[in-house]
Amino acid sequence: MLMLTSFLAGMDIHELEEQVVIEETGARSGADASVIAITTPKESTCNIQGCRNTLQVGEEVSFSAFIKNVGDADITDLSYTVTVYLTDSNQAVGGVAKNAQGNDLIWENLDVMCDDASVCDYDSTTDPLSAGAFLGGGKVTLQRSGADIVWTPTQGEYMVEIAVDSPIDADTSNDAELVYVIVEDWYDISVDLAWIDGATGEEMETSSLDASSLQSGQFKLTVTADGSNTFSPREVNIRMETSGQVDTASLSDGTDVKGISYITMGTVSNVEIYQNETDPNATQMGNRAVMTYQTAYEMSGELYPTGDANAQFEITAEVHNYTLYGQYDDCVESSDATEGDENVTTWNNFCEVLENNDDRPKTDYDELTGSKVTYDDIRISRMGIYQGYNSDCTGVATTFMQEGEDGDLNVGCSLLYADVEHRGSDPTKAYGWNVSYSVALDGTPVASGTLVECTVGLEVPYVYSPLGGGAPVGAVCMQTTLEPGEYTFTMELAMNNKSSTDTDPVPWSGGTDQRTSNNDATMVVDVINNLPVITSFELTTEGDIVVGQEAPLVFAVSAFDVDDPSGEGLNFAYSYPGGEIGGCTGSQSEGATVCTTPVFPDFIGNSPVTVVVTDSHNGEVSKEIDMFVWNSAVATATTSTSGVEVQYSLDYSGQSEFTIATFEDADASSYEAVQLEGFTGTYAAVGAIDYAPSTTYTASDVLDQSISVILAKDVEATSLWYIDGSGKWILLSDAATDVDASTEMFTYDVPDNSPVVPAGKMILMGGELAQASIPDASVSGFSAEATKGGAIAMTWDITGTLLGSDSITVNICADAADCTDGFEATVADEDRTYTYSGSQTTHGVTYHLEVAVCNEQGCSTPGISSVVADKQVDGGVEATGLTVAAQDGQWVITWEVTGDSSDVAMWHVCWANEDFTVGEMPMPCPAMAMGADATTLTIDMPSIRTGQEYFFTAVPMDALGNMDAAASMNSIIDTRAADNTNSNDGNGTIGDTGDDASSSVPTWTWGLIGGVVIVAFIAGAFILSRGDGEDGEGKDWDY
Repeated sequence: MLMLTSFLAGMDIHELEEQVVIEETGARSGADASVIAITTPKESTCNIQGCRNTLQVGEEVSFSAFIKNVGDADITDLSYTVTVYLTDSNQAVGGVAKNAQGNDLIWENLDVMCDDASVCDYDSTTDPLSAGAFLGGGKVTLQRSGADIVWTPTQGEYMVEIAVDSPIDADTSNDAELVYVIVEDWYDISVDLAWIDGATGEEMETSSLDASSLQSGQFKLTVTADGSNTFSPREVNIRMETSGQVDTASLSDGTDVKGISYITMGTVSNVEIYQNETDPNATQMGNRAVMTYQTAYEMSGELYPTGDANAQFEITAEVHNYTLYGQYDDCVESSDATEGDENVTTWNNFCEVLENNDDRPKTDYDELTGSKVTYDDIRISRMGIYQGYNSDCTGVATTFMQEGEDGDLNVGCSLLYADVEHRGSDPTKAYGWNVSYSVALDGTPVASGTLVECTVGLEVPYVYSPLGGGAPVGAVCMQTTLEPGEYTFTMELAMNNKSSTDTDPVPWSGGTDQRTSNNDATMVVDVINNLPVITSFELTTEGDIVVGQEAPLVFAVSAFDVDDPSGEGLNFAYSYPGGEIGGCTGSQSEGATVCTTPVFPDFIGNSPVTVVVTDSHNGEVSKEIDMFVWNSAVATATTSTSGVEVQYSLDYSGQSEFTIATFEDADASSYEAVQLEGFTGTYAAVGAIDYAPSTTYTASDVLDQSISVILAKDVEATSLWYIDGSGKWILLSDAATDVDASTEMFTYDVPDNSPVVPAGKMILMGGELAQASIPDASVSGFSAEATKGGAIAMTWDITGTLLGSDSITVNICADAADCTDGFEATVADEDRTYTYSGSQTTHGVTYHLEVAVCNEQGCSTPGISSVVADKQVDGGVEATGLTVAAQDGQWVITWEVTGDSSDVAMWHVCWANEDFTVGEMPMPCPAMAMGADATTLTIDMPSIRTGQEYFFTAVPMDALGNMDAAASMNSIIDTRAADNTNSNDGNGTIGDTGDDASSSVPTWTWGLIGGVVIVAFIAGAFILSRGDGEDGEGKDWDY
């Protein structure tokens, strides 16, 4: 049977092009560790208002992340690495950052999980990381050697990478995550107030002074300018206030500070207060109080309370404002654009700017209290928000943001929390208390109430108890679900003014909170919705997808939401360009992470499928994969007369319907004595059909195809053939299968990477096919010989008759016969010779030659020979000691032979009237002496004496005509004397050297001499062109 190559050659079709499909290959098989999300540090983001979630220089930060096994087998060996890279605002990963000691910021824990609990953090023998589980049950803080990995950052921009590794990891592409982190310098003016013990002069630890036995209270104010870099603020104004029953209050320098006072800290110096970038003469100086970096400035004072036996008093101090000097936005000066000059020039001058805040506001304020009697006070010591719970508020908190800290909160379940504590002068006196709270979103109240305990959201709950005695601290909390927006959280602590009753389990004393300024706490913070992350989206259906196939399409998605680690609040929807895929939308708990659907006709072609994952706060993300679906059709047609039916099964790329456009009976009489290639004898058609498909799809548009032809058994067809548009016959099937008792079917499975069979004729042939054999004709009289220059000449004859399917092939192998990479050629049927060029041979190598008559079935008995390529004279033979002598109008050249002359057939003498090198040796060299041992050759001198010097060499030639080359070996000058025997009879001698040479030649003879010379040259040219040999062989040279 003819192969696919014959079919393709007859139709001139294009090479197969595979469909380009982004294919997801089903669920990961095996263990697969994946870093789902990095939660600490948070990613820094910037806009025109500034940057959020930045770190401060020197602020220690740990690393936490969600690490999950997204495979389907347990992980028993795990490690992780934290690497900090340098970057810029483009967030391209640069080199590894270094710490202050020059060490790379890389932390590697190779012992996260293994089978030895004494070595690793997790024991895989008892608790491996199972499929779908998070390391540590959720968010994990990364450790090394039992301690948290901690980074003390310096100013700059960084990419923080957390990567996991496991020797059994099935997919390394999801092993690492990166976050962009900005680290900024920080500056702070800290204010500290302390009571001074009058007896010792030392600072007292308490901030509440018992003045019952004192006439006055001594205090000290300390102000320090600190920061991660040099920071020397000017004109630092501290607002100090004394309140309550105060008689007098003053500083050590006599300054009265009763009531509200403003104190300027620092040392007065004459400093630069303005500098113009382009005009040094515009620099301005002035006296300013300047605080030196990290230097504490102290002021002492004394407060006298009034004579009231119940006198109570308070001192507060806070940063009011300060001045900075440098190149700030307020210092920029710009020129205005004018008509004809649109350029704007900007000058970055130096100037002073007034500031009201610094980077650590919690240190900008301090207070002292005092009383002659028991001082009743309770306060909110800490307020903040816990986060990290599941969307249904289950689980444990993983983060806490305290009031006064910079940053954002995430959406989802959160815990509003506050610590309260006893601050009165009598720690044994207990107070009843409660906390009122309110929550507002974008200015709209959303929750409020009163709290006295905290029994949810924390591992250790707090149950209400009066503040004092054995319970100086308490806590309150309430859970709420945050939405995106700006939240305001307010909490207010109140002291019960009535004592407890007998029914209260723990008694307390009623009282009036004598300092309510520490009872309130307010927190304003932005809440950001972190979008879900789609960690994988796969088409798990294997193999090619064909419309209507039995196996359904199965899509699987995995997603993670840092605001909802359990994923219970995530919803999934699947769609294709034609709309939503029905029956797949739903939540994770409803199984919507897997979508199963039949292969509908709407999916035919390149059909991208998109999954949209939506969280409970309407934040959504999507991911798309390309899916390719093949169309499928079985086109049928039946001839009107003979009733022959065709069924063309085709899986193809296309939306249009595939049909058989033409299938009609044709005249079979034209095919009565047909020679079928590959078979012997002649055959007659029993049926002929004109065939044409509706569309001819290229090979790249066809997945699978087959043709079946069904006909009556009494037609007596034995084979089915196809004739293409060029007239080429192609066998489709030589065996029919029974359909029933009266019908049979020929089936042709079209080879892969083939187009749809184009229009042509289908021929039903009768008679049993007789397989063709190798050619009857064969090579005879084969001979081969080496020729000049390494060529190999072959001759042969043909016995028998060459058929049209026969060809004469030449095969040549170097060194060994039957090689796989030898030379092959097909020669014309009438050729009986072939010469293998010397340019393709190597001297001395044996070439194995084979000429045979072949067809598709094989070759008849070949002609075989082997020949050694010969393209040079062997033996290293050469002429030496060459001499030249002039004798009777001839040169006698003699030489000696050195080396092995067994390959020499003759010696050639080459000469010229110029010295020559090996590469310049004159050719041809017709003068020769036969025989390997020849050492003498006589050459006639030129007939005209020239007086020139002539140069000679002798070289050997082998029997094939291969001749060596050599440089000139010797030379001789033509010094022949003139013949003066004639006495001016008008007949002189050419070459006369007498004193009056020209006088011996009659004037009338000069024209004749010129004519003779011309004739001689013409004759010489004719002689040079005579002969039938190559390169001068066989020519009769004469000069």
